[in-house]
Amino acid sequence: MTTTLEASQAAAVAAELDAEYVGVGWWGTLHRAPHRRRWYRLIPVEEIDGDQRSELLAWHTRPRRPELVPVVPGEQGEQRQLGGRWFQVVSYETDAPRSLADALAGRAAAARLASVAGALRALPAWRAAIGPELVALPADIVLSGHGPLLLPLPAWGAPSVGQLFAEPERLAYLAPEAARGLPAGDRDPGLHALGVAALHCFESPPDAGTERLLQRAACGAVFAPRPHDSRLPSWTRRVEPVRAAHEQLRAVVTGLGSTDPVRLADALDEARRAMDPLVAVRSLRSAGQPRKAVGLAHAALVDSPGYPLLILAAEIAHEDLRDPLEALSLLERAVQADPGRPEAYAAQLSIIGGLWAVVQGRLAGATDGSFAHRLLTTARTAFDRLPSDLRRDHAHEMALCLIGQGELAEANAFAHRWLHDGTTLMWWRLDLMLDYAETFLLLGRLDEAGQVADQVQAGLRRLRENGQMAQRDIHEHGLRYADLVRDLHHRRGRGAGA
Repeated sequence: MTTTLEASQAAAVAAELDAEYVGVGWWGTLHRAPHRRRWYRLIPVEEIDGDQRSELLAWHTRPRRPELVPVVPGEQGEQRQLGGRWFQVVSYETDAPRSLADALAGRAAAARLASVAGALRALPAWRAAIGPELVALPADIVLSGHGPLLLPLPAWGAPSVGQLFAEPERLAYLAPEAARGLPAGDRDPGLHALGVAALHCFESPPDAGTERLLQRAACGAVFAPRPHDSRLPSWTRRVEPVRAAHEQLRAVVTGLGSTDPVRLADALDEARRAMDPLVAVRSLRSAGQPRKAVGLAHAALVDSPGYPLLILAAEIAHEDLRDPLEALSLLERAVQADPGRPEAYAAQLSIIGGLWAVVQGRLAGATDGSFAHRLLTTARTAFDRLPSDLRRDHAHEMALCLIGQGELAEANAFAHRWLHDGTTLMWWRLDLMLDYAETFLLLGRLDEAGQVADQVQAGLRRLRENGQMAQRDIHEHGLRYADLVRDLHHRRGRGAGA
Protein backbone atom coordinates (compact mmCIF):
# COMPACT_ATOMS: atom_id res chain seq x y z
CA MET A 1 0.00 0.00 0.00
CA THR A 2 1.34 3.42 -0.97
CA THR A 3 2.20 5.67 1.94
CA THR A 4 2.86 9.38 1.75
CA LEU A 5 6.59 9.99 1.84
CA GLU A 6 7.73 11.93 4.84
CA ALA A 7 9.86 14.95 4.05
CA SER A 8 13.10 13.27 5.09
CA GLN A 9 12.32 10.10 3.14
CA ALA A 10 11.26 12.11 0.09
CA ALA A 11 14.54 14.00 0.22
CA ALA A 12 16.48 10.74 0.47
CA VAL A 13 14.61 9.25 -2.48
CA ALA A 14 15.19 12.35 -4.59
CA ALA A 15 18.89 12.38 -3.72
CA GLU A 16 19.42 8.68 -4.48
CA LEU A 17 17.42 8.88 -7.69
CA ASP A 18 19.08 12.19 -8.62
CA ALA A 19 15.67 13.56 -9.58
CA GLU A 20 13.13 15.99 -8.12
CA TYR A 21 9.69 15.08 -6.86
CA VAL A 22 6.80 16.20 -9.11
CA GLY A 23 3.62 14.78 -7.63
CA VAL A 24 1.25 11.89 -7.13
CA GLY A 25 0.24 9.91 -10.19
CA TRP A 26 -2.74 7.63 -10.62
CA TRP A 27 -0.25 4.90 -9.75
CA GLY A 28 2.94 5.73 -7.86
CA THR A 29 4.73 9.06 -7.62
CA LEU A 30 6.49 10.98 -10.39
CA HIS A 31 10.01 12.39 -10.38
CA ARG A 32 11.89 14.44 -12.96
CA ALA A 33 15.59 14.25 -13.91
CA PRO A 34 15.81 16.89 -16.65
CA HIS A 35 19.58 16.67 -17.11
CA ARG A 36 19.23 13.04 -18.16
CA ARG A 37 16.07 13.39 -20.26
CA ARG A 38 14.35 11.09 -17.78
CA TRP A 39 11.15 11.02 -15.76
CA TYR A 40 10.50 8.24 -13.26
CA ARG A 41 7.42 6.65 -11.73
CA LEU A 42 8.04 4.99 -8.39
CA ILE A 43 5.52 2.32 -7.42
CA PRO A 44 6.10 0.48 -4.13
CA VAL A 45 6.81 -3.12 -5.09
CA GLU A 46 4.05 -4.49 -2.84
CA GLU A 47 1.41 -2.65 -4.88
CA ILE A 48 1.85 -4.68 -8.09
CA ASP A 49 2.11 -8.37 -8.86
CA GLY A 50 4.19 -10.41 -11.30
CA ASP A 51 1.76 -10.03 -14.18
CA GLN A 52 1.78 -6.28 -13.84
CA ARG A 53 5.57 -6.23 -13.77
CA SER A 54 5.59 -8.28 -16.96
CA GLU A 55 3.22 -5.78 -18.59
CA LEU A 56 5.57 -2.96 -17.66
CA LEU A 57 8.55 -4.76 -19.20
CA ALA A 58 6.58 -5.33 -22.39
CA TRP A 59 6.22 -1.57 -22.81
CA HIS A 60 9.97 -1.32 -23.51
CA THR A 61 9.44 -2.89 -26.92
CA ARG A 62 6.06 -1.41 -27.86
CA PRO A 63 6.02 0.78 -30.98
CA ARG A 64 6.40 4.42 -30.06
CA ARG A 65 3.41 6.72 -30.40
CA PRO A 66 3.72 10.51 -30.72
CA GLU A 67 1.22 11.24 -27.95
CA LEU A 68 2.95 8.95 -25.37
CA VAL A 69 6.30 9.39 -23.66
CA PRO A 70 8.46 6.33 -24.46
CA VAL A 71 8.98 3.78 -21.66
CA VAL A 72 12.64 2.76 -21.55
CA PRO A 73 14.71 0.26 -19.52
CA GLY A 74 15.97 1.60 -16.21
CA GLU A 75 19.66 2.53 -15.98
CA GLN A 76 19.98 0.58 -12.74
CA GLY A 77 17.28 -2.05 -13.17
CA GLU A 78 13.52 -2.05 -12.85
CA GLN A 79 13.49 -2.36 -9.06
CA ARG A 80 15.53 -0.21 -6.73
CA GLN A 81 15.80 0.43 -3.03
CA LEU A 82 15.41 4.16 -2.45
CA GLY A 83 15.15 5.84 0.93
CA GLY A 84 15.09 2.46 2.60
CA ARG A 85 12.14 1.17 0.56
CA TRP A 86 11.85 -0.95 -2.59
CA PHE A 87 10.15 0.51 -5.64
CA GLN A 88 9.24 -0.63 -9.10
CA VAL A 89 10.85 2.08 -11.24
CA VAL A 90 9.20 2.95 -14.55
CA SER A 91 11.59 5.06 -16.62
CA TYR A 92 10.44 7.50 -19.31
CA GLU A 93 12.57 9.27 -21.90
CA THR A 94 11.62 12.92 -22.41
CA ASP A 95 13.10 16.36 -21.97
CA ALA A 96 9.72 17.88 -21.07
CA PRO A 97 10.50 20.52 -18.43
CA ARG A 98 7.30 20.34 -16.39
CA SER A 99 4.05 18.51 -15.75
CA LEU A 100 0.44 19.55 -15.83
CA ALA A 101 0.65 19.60 -12.02
CA ASP A 102 3.30 22.32 -12.30
CA ALA A 103 1.08 24.31 -14.67
CA LEU A 104 -1.93 24.04 -12.35
CA ALA A 105 0.17 25.40 -9.50
CA GLY A 106 1.02 28.49 -11.56
CA ARG A 107 -0.51 31.89 -10.84
CA ALA A 108 -1.59 32.78 -14.39
CA ALA A 109 -5.16 31.52 -14.84
CA ALA A 110 -5.05 31.67 -18.64
CA ALA A 111 -1.90 29.53 -18.73
CA ARG A 112 -3.53 26.96 -16.43
CA LEU A 113 -6.57 26.73 -18.68
CA ALA A 114 -4.47 26.43 -21.83
CA SER A 115 -2.59 23.47 -20.34
CA VAL A 116 -5.75 21.59 -19.32
CA ALA A 117 -7.43 22.32 -22.65
CA GLY A 118 -4.44 20.77 -24.42
CA ALA A 119 -4.73 17.64 -22.27
CA LEU A 120 -8.46 17.36 -23.01
CA ARG A 121 -7.76 17.49 -26.74
CA ALA A 122 -5.18 14.73 -26.36
CA LEU A 123 -7.45 12.52 -24.23
CA PRO A 124 -9.11 10.59 -27.12
CA ALA A 125 -5.69 9.57 -28.49
CA TRP A 126 -4.52 8.53 -25.03
CA ARG A 127 -7.62 6.39 -24.53
CA ALA A 128 -7.09 4.78 -27.93
CA ALA A 129 -3.51 3.90 -26.96
CA ILE A 130 -4.12 2.76 -23.36
CA GLY A 131 -7.75 1.75 -23.05
CA PRO A 132 -11.07 3.22 -21.91
CA GLU A 133 -10.08 2.78 -18.25
CA LEU A 134 -7.37 5.40 -18.59
CA VAL A 135 -7.21 7.91 -15.76
CA ALA A 136 -4.41 10.47 -15.69
CA LEU A 137 -3.66 12.83 -12.84
CA PRO A 138 -1.88 16.12 -13.53
CA ALA A 139 1.49 14.63 -12.54
CA ASP A 140 0.97 11.86 -15.14
CA ILE A 141 0.95 14.43 -17.97
CA VAL A 142 4.06 16.30 -19.09
CA LEU A 143 4.11 19.47 -21.15
CA SER A 144 6.59 19.54 -24.00
CA GLY A 145 7.14 22.11 -26.69
CA HIS A 146 4.81 20.11 -28.93
CA GLY A 147 1.94 19.82 -26.47
CA PRO A 148 0.90 17.50 -23.63
CA LEU A 149 2.26 13.95 -23.49
CA LEU A 150 1.18 11.07 -21.29
CA LEU A 151 3.55 9.12 -19.03
CA PRO A 152 1.84 5.81 -19.83
CA LEU A 153 1.01 2.75 -17.78
CA PRO A 154 -0.97 -0.35 -18.70
CA ALA A 155 -4.73 -0.02 -18.23
CA TRP A 156 -4.87 -1.29 -14.66
CA GLY A 157 -7.97 0.63 -13.62
CA ALA A 158 -8.36 2.39 -10.31
CA PRO A 159 -6.00 1.71 -7.41
CA SER A 160 -7.40 -0.09 -4.40
CA VAL A 161 -9.19 1.81 -1.67
CA GLY A 162 -6.16 1.23 0.55
CA GLN A 163 -3.90 2.90 -2.02
CA LEU A 164 -6.33 5.78 -2.39
CA PHE A 165 -6.40 6.35 1.35
CA ALA A 166 -2.61 6.26 1.44
CA GLU A 167 -2.44 9.10 -1.11
CA PRO A 168 -5.65 11.09 -0.48
CA GLU A 169 -4.88 13.52 -3.30
CA ARG A 170 -6.05 10.83 -5.73
CA LEU A 171 -9.51 10.80 -4.14
CA ALA A 172 -10.38 14.17 -5.66
CA TYR A 173 -10.01 12.66 -9.14
CA LEU A 174 -11.96 9.48 -8.41
CA ALA A 175 -15.22 9.12 -10.32
CA PRO A 176 -18.27 8.84 -7.99
CA GLU A 177 -19.10 5.31 -9.21
CA ALA A 178 -15.56 4.13 -8.45
CA ALA A 179 -15.74 5.73 -5.00
CA ARG A 180 -18.96 3.80 -4.39
CA GLY A 181 -17.49 0.55 -5.72
CA LEU A 182 -19.74 0.50 -8.81
CA PRO A 183 -18.92 0.08 -12.51
CA ALA A 184 -18.19 3.32 -14.35
CA GLY A 185 -21.30 2.97 -16.52
CA ASP A 186 -21.62 5.80 -19.03
CA ARG A 187 -19.14 8.01 -17.25
CA ASP A 188 -15.66 8.39 -18.71
CA PRO A 189 -13.28 8.17 -15.71
CA GLY A 190 -10.49 9.85 -17.66
CA LEU A 191 -12.66 12.80 -18.63
CA HIS A 192 -13.90 13.08 -15.06
CA ALA A 193 -10.32 13.27 -13.76
CA LEU A 194 -9.37 15.95 -16.28
CA GLY A 195 -12.57 17.82 -15.45
CA VAL A 196 -11.46 17.89 -11.82
CA ALA A 197 -8.03 19.10 -12.96
CA ALA A 198 -9.73 21.86 -14.95
CA LEU A 199 -11.70 22.91 -11.87
CA HIS A 200 -8.35 23.43 -10.16
CA CYS A 201 -7.90 26.31 -12.63
CA PHE A 202 -10.96 28.02 -11.17
CA GLU A 203 -10.94 26.95 -7.52
CA SER A 204 -8.53 25.92 -4.81
CA PRO A 205 -8.42 22.16 -4.20
CA PRO A 206 -10.67 20.96 -1.38
CA ASP A 207 -9.17 20.77 2.07
CA ALA A 208 -10.68 17.86 3.96
CA GLY A 209 -9.77 14.70 5.81
CA THR A 210 -9.42 11.45 3.89
CA GLU A 211 -12.78 10.00 4.93
CA ARG A 212 -14.60 13.24 4.22
CA LEU A 213 -12.90 13.55 0.84
CA LEU A 214 -13.96 10.04 -0.11
CA GLN A 215 -17.56 10.81 0.87
CA ARG A 216 -17.53 13.94 -1.25
CA ALA A 217 -16.02 12.07 -4.20
CA ALA A 218 -18.73 9.40 -3.92
CA CYS A 219 -21.37 12.12 -4.03
CA GLY A 220 -19.78 13.78 -7.04
CA ALA A 221 -19.26 16.96 -5.00
CA VAL A 222 -15.55 17.19 -4.36
CA PHE A 223 -15.67 20.83 -5.42
CA ALA A 224 -18.62 22.14 -3.45
CA PRO A 225 -19.38 25.82 -4.09
CA ARG A 226 -16.87 27.89 -2.15
CA PRO A 227 -16.67 31.38 -3.70
CA HIS A 228 -13.99 32.46 -1.26
CA ASP A 229 -11.71 29.75 -2.65
CA SER A 230 -11.78 31.13 -6.19
CA ARG A 231 -8.39 31.25 -7.91
CA LEU A 232 -9.58 33.79 -10.48
CA PRO A 233 -9.41 37.58 -10.37
CA SER A 234 -12.73 38.84 -9.05
CA TRP A 235 -13.59 40.73 -12.26
CA THR A 236 -13.61 37.52 -14.33
CA ARG A 237 -16.74 36.33 -12.50
CA ARG A 238 -18.60 38.98 -14.52
CA VAL A 239 -17.36 37.55 -17.86
CA GLU A 240 -19.89 35.24 -19.47
CA PRO A 241 -17.47 32.77 -21.19
CA VAL A 242 -15.65 32.28 -17.88
CA ARG A 243 -18.87 31.65 -15.96
CA ALA A 244 -20.14 29.32 -18.69
CA ALA A 245 -16.96 27.22 -18.70
CA HIS A 246 -16.99 26.97 -14.91
CA GLU A 247 -20.59 25.79 -14.91
CA GLN A 248 -19.87 23.30 -17.68
CA LEU A 249 -17.02 21.83 -15.67
CA ARG A 250 -19.22 21.43 -12.61
CA ALA A 251 -21.76 19.63 -14.78
CA VAL A 252 -19.06 17.29 -16.11
CA VAL A 253 -17.79 16.23 -12.70
CA THR A 254 -21.34 15.64 -11.44
CA GLY A 255 -22.16 13.49 -14.46
CA LEU A 256 -24.65 15.93 -15.99
CA GLY A 257 -22.50 17.61 -18.62
CA SER A 258 -21.07 16.90 -22.05
CA THR A 259 -18.86 13.84 -22.48
CA ASP A 260 -17.03 15.35 -25.45
CA PRO A 261 -13.53 16.39 -24.30
CA VAL A 262 -12.98 18.54 -27.40
CA ARG A 263 -16.11 20.60 -26.72
CA LEU A 264 -14.99 21.07 -23.14
CA ALA A 265 -11.55 22.13 -24.36
CA ASP A 266 -13.21 24.66 -26.68
CA ALA A 267 -15.12 26.13 -23.72
CA LEU A 268 -11.91 26.41 -21.70
CA ASP A 269 -10.12 28.10 -24.60
CA GLU A 270 -12.96 30.58 -24.95
CA ALA A 271 -12.81 31.29 -21.22
CA ARG A 272 -9.03 31.67 -21.43
CA ARG A 273 -9.30 34.24 -24.21
CA ALA A 274 -11.99 36.11 -22.28
CA MET A 275 -9.68 36.32 -19.25
CA ASP A 276 -7.71 38.92 -21.17
CA PRO A 277 -9.40 42.12 -19.93
CA LEU A 278 -8.87 43.81 -23.29
CA VAL A 279 -10.69 40.97 -25.04
CA ALA A 280 -13.51 40.91 -22.48
CA VAL A 281 -14.04 44.68 -22.63
CA ARG A 282 -13.94 44.76 -26.44
CA SER A 283 -16.44 41.90 -26.54
CA LEU A 284 -18.96 43.86 -24.46
CA ARG A 285 -18.40 46.90 -26.63
CA SER A 286 -18.98 44.87 -29.79
CA ALA A 287 -22.15 43.49 -28.24
CA GLY A 288 -23.51 47.02 -27.90
CA GLN A 289 -22.93 47.30 -24.14
CA PRO A 290 -20.39 50.11 -23.79
CA ARG A 291 -21.46 51.07 -20.28
CA LYS A 292 -20.92 47.50 -19.08
CA ALA A 293 -17.63 47.48 -20.98
CA VAL A 294 -16.35 50.52 -19.09
CA GLY A 295 -17.65 49.10 -15.80
CA LEU A 296 -15.83 45.83 -16.45
CA ALA A 297 -12.68 47.76 -17.31
CA HIS A 298 -12.83 49.56 -13.96
CA ALA A 299 -13.26 46.22 -12.16
CA ALA A 300 -10.41 44.62 -14.10
CA LEU A 301 -8.11 47.56 -13.42
CA VAL A 302 -8.29 46.73 -9.69
CA ASP A 303 -6.66 43.33 -10.30
CA SER A 304 -4.84 44.01 -13.56
CA PRO A 305 -3.87 47.66 -13.85
CA GLY A 306 -2.52 48.34 -17.30
CA TYR A 307 -1.98 51.15 -19.76
CA PRO A 308 -3.70 49.51 -22.79
CA LEU A 309 -6.86 48.82 -20.77
CA LEU A 310 -7.01 52.43 -19.58
CA ILE A 311 -6.65 53.65 -23.17
CA LEU A 312 -9.40 51.29 -24.38
CA ALA A 313 -11.78 52.28 -21.57
CA ALA A 314 -11.16 55.96 -22.29
CA GLU A 315 -11.86 55.39 -25.97
CA ILE A 316 -15.19 53.71 -25.20
CA ALA A 317 -16.16 56.44 -22.73
CA HIS A 318 -15.31 59.09 -25.31
CA GLU A 319 -16.67 57.54 -28.50
CA ASP A 320 -19.53 55.33 -27.30
CA LEU A 321 -20.75 56.92 -24.08
CA ARG A 322 -20.04 60.51 -25.14
CA ASP A 323 -18.60 61.10 -21.69
CA PRO A 324 -15.43 63.18 -22.16
CA LEU A 325 -14.93 63.73 -18.44
CA GLU A 326 -14.83 59.99 -17.74
CA ALA A 327 -12.48 59.54 -20.67
CA LEU A 328 -10.16 62.27 -19.42
CA SER A 329 -10.11 60.74 -15.94
CA LEU A 330 -9.06 57.38 -17.39
CA LEU A 331 -6.44 59.01 -19.59
CA GLU A 332 -4.95 60.80 -16.60
CA ARG A 333 -4.55 57.41 -14.91
CA ALA A 334 -2.89 56.12 -18.09
CA VAL A 335 -0.44 59.02 -18.06
CA GLN A 336 0.45 58.25 -14.46
CA ALA A 337 0.82 54.55 -15.24
CA ASP A 338 3.27 55.09 -18.11
CA PRO A 339 4.38 58.69 -18.70
CA GLY A 340 6.64 57.65 -21.57
CA ARG A 341 3.94 56.44 -23.97
CA PRO A 342 2.27 58.83 -26.42
CA GLU A 343 -1.22 57.33 -26.86
CA ALA A 344 -2.75 58.92 -23.77
CA TYR A 345 -1.36 62.35 -24.62
CA ALA A 346 -2.74 62.17 -28.15
CA ALA A 347 -6.15 61.09 -26.83
CA GLN A 348 -6.17 63.91 -24.26
CA LEU A 349 -5.54 66.46 -27.00
CA SER A 350 -8.24 64.93 -29.18
CA ILE A 351 -10.85 65.14 -26.44
CA ILE A 352 -9.93 68.55 -25.06
CA GLY A 353 -9.51 70.04 -28.52
CA GLY A 354 -12.21 68.35 -30.53
CA LEU A 355 -14.84 68.42 -27.81
CA TRP A 356 -13.89 71.68 -26.08
CA ALA A 357 -17.21 73.36 -26.73
CA VAL A 358 -19.10 70.30 -25.47
CA VAL A 359 -17.13 70.12 -22.23
CA GLN A 360 -17.29 73.85 -21.61
CA GLY A 361 -20.98 74.00 -22.42
CA ARG A 362 -21.88 71.25 -19.98
CA LEU A 363 -20.04 73.04 -17.20
CA ALA A 364 -21.22 76.57 -17.95
CA GLY A 365 -22.48 78.13 -14.74
CA ALA A 366 -21.70 75.01 -12.76
CA THR A 367 -18.10 75.81 -11.97
CA ASP A 368 -15.58 78.59 -12.17
CA GLY A 369 -12.84 78.96 -14.73
CA SER A 370 -10.44 76.74 -12.83
CA PHE A 371 -11.65 73.62 -14.56
CA ALA A 372 -11.16 75.10 -18.01
CA HIS A 373 -7.73 76.24 -16.92
CA ARG A 374 -6.86 72.70 -15.79
CA LEU A 375 -8.00 71.40 -19.16
CA LEU A 376 -5.69 73.79 -20.95
CA THR A 377 -2.83 72.89 -18.62
CA THR A 378 -3.45 69.21 -19.36
CA ALA A 379 -3.46 69.93 -23.09
CA ARG A 380 -0.21 71.91 -22.90
CA THR A 381 1.47 69.12 -20.93
CA ALA A 382 0.19 66.46 -23.33
CA PHE A 383 1.43 68.36 -26.38
CA ASP A 384 4.84 69.01 -24.84
CA ARG A 385 5.27 65.35 -23.92
CA LEU A 386 4.39 64.03 -27.35
CA PRO A 387 7.40 62.87 -29.37
CA SER A 388 8.53 65.60 -31.72
CA ASP A 389 7.48 63.64 -34.81
CA LEU A 390 3.89 63.46 -33.52
CA ARG A 391 3.42 67.06 -32.47
CA ARG A 392 2.69 68.33 -35.97
CA ASP A 393 -0.01 65.66 -36.35
CA HIS A 394 -1.75 67.00 -33.23
CA ALA A 395 -1.07 70.71 -33.71
CA HIS A 396 -4.64 71.32 -34.88
CA GLU A 397 -6.07 69.88 -31.65
CA MET A 398 -3.71 72.00 -29.55
CA ALA A 399 -4.71 75.09 -31.54
CA LEU A 400 -8.37 74.36 -30.79
CA CYS A 401 -7.55 74.13 -27.08
CA LEU A 402 -5.90 77.55 -27.16
CA ILE A 403 -8.75 79.08 -29.15
CA GLY A 404 -11.36 77.54 -26.87
CA GLN A 405 -9.64 79.02 -23.81
CA GLY A 406 -9.41 82.43 -25.46
CA GLU A 407 -5.63 82.44 -25.82
CA LEU A 408 -5.99 83.97 -29.28
CA ALA A 409 -2.60 85.61 -29.75
CA GLU A 410 -0.84 82.46 -28.61
CA ALA A 411 -3.09 80.36 -30.84
CA ASN A 412 -2.28 82.58 -33.82
CA ALA A 413 1.46 82.28 -33.28
CA PHE A 414 1.14 78.58 -32.61
CA ALA A 415 -0.77 77.91 -35.85
CA HIS A 416 1.73 80.00 -37.83
CA ARG A 417 4.64 78.03 -36.41
CA TRP A 418 3.22 74.58 -37.12
CA LEU A 419 1.99 75.56 -40.62
CA HIS A 420 5.54 76.23 -41.71
CA ASP A 421 8.24 73.70 -42.39
CA GLY A 422 11.16 76.06 -42.57
CA THR A 423 10.01 78.66 -45.08
CA THR A 424 7.44 76.36 -46.71
CA LEU A 425 3.75 76.98 -45.96
CA MET A 426 1.95 73.66 -45.65
CA TRP A 427 -1.25 74.88 -47.31
CA TRP A 428 -2.63 71.33 -47.48
CA ARG A 429 -2.99 71.27 -43.66
CA LEU A 430 -6.46 72.76 -44.03
CA ASP A 431 -7.34 72.09 -40.39
CA LEU A 432 -4.49 74.31 -39.19
CA MET A 433 -5.07 76.83 -41.98
CA LEU A 434 -8.65 77.26 -40.78
CA ASP A 435 -7.43 77.56 -37.17
CA TYR A 436 -5.02 80.27 -38.33
CA ALA A 437 -7.79 82.15 -40.14
CA GLU A 438 -10.11 81.84 -37.14
CA THR A 439 -7.55 83.39 -34.78
CA PHE A 440 -7.22 86.39 -37.10
CA LEU A 441 -11.02 86.68 -37.23
CA LEU A 442 -11.40 86.54 -33.44
CA LEU A 443 -8.57 89.05 -33.01
CA GLY A 444 -10.41 91.46 -35.32
CA ARG A 445 -7.73 91.28 -37.99
CA LEU A 446 -10.21 90.77 -40.79
CA ASP A 447 -7.91 91.41 -43.74
CA GLU A 448 -5.47 88.71 -42.62
CA ALA A 449 -8.41 86.38 -41.95
CA GLY A 450 -9.64 86.98 -45.51
CA GLN A 451 -6.23 86.33 -47.00
CA VAL A 452 -5.91 83.00 -45.20
CA ALA A 453 -9.50 82.13 -46.19
CA ASP A 454 -8.59 82.69 -49.83
CA GLN A 455 -5.64 80.32 -49.46
CA VAL A 456 -7.97 77.73 -47.90
CA GLN A 457 -10.37 78.06 -50.84
CA ALA A 458 -7.52 77.58 -53.31
CA GLY A 459 -6.28 74.58 -51.34
CA LEU A 460 -9.72 72.97 -51.32
CA ARG A 461 -9.98 73.38 -55.07
CA ARG A 462 -6.52 71.93 -55.64
CA LEU A 463 -7.15 68.93 -53.38
CA ARG A 464 -10.45 68.19 -55.10
CA GLU A 465 -8.67 68.16 -58.44
CA ASN A 466 -5.66 66.03 -57.52
CA GLY A 467 -7.57 63.60 -55.27
CA GLN A 468 -4.91 63.66 -52.54
CA MET A 469 -7.45 64.02 -49.74
CA ALA A 470 -10.50 61.89 -48.93
CA GLN A 471 -13.76 63.43 -50.08
CA ARG A 472 -15.18 63.20 -46.59
CA ASP A 473 -12.32 65.29 -45.19
CA ILE A 474 -12.64 67.81 -48.02
CA HIS A 475 -16.35 68.08 -47.26
CA GLU A 476 -15.73 68.71 -43.55
CA HIS A 477 -13.10 71.34 -44.27
CA GLY A 478 -15.44 72.91 -46.80
CA LEU A 479 -18.21 73.24 -44.22
CA ARG A 480 -15.86 74.87 -41.77
CA TYR A 481 -14.57 77.19 -44.52
CA ALA A 482 -18.15 78.21 -45.33
CA ASP A 483 -18.78 79.06 -41.66
CA LEU A 484 -15.58 81.10 -41.58
CA VAL A 485 -16.54 83.08 -44.70
CA ARG A 486 -20.01 83.73 -43.32
CA ASP A 487 -18.60 85.02 -40.02
CA LEU A 488 -16.07 87.12 -41.88
CA HIS A 489 -18.78 88.75 -44.03
CA HIS A 490 -20.87 89.33 -40.92
CA ARG A 491 -17.96 91.04 -39.14
CA ARG A 492 -17.17 93.17 -42.17
CA GLY A 493 -20.80 94.15 -42.61
CA ARG A 494 -21.08 95.08 -38.96
CA GLY A 495 -17.92 97.16 -39.27
CA ALA A 496 -19.17 98.97 -42.39
CA GLY A 497 -22.49 99.76 -40.67
CA ALA A 498 -20.66 101.33 -37.76
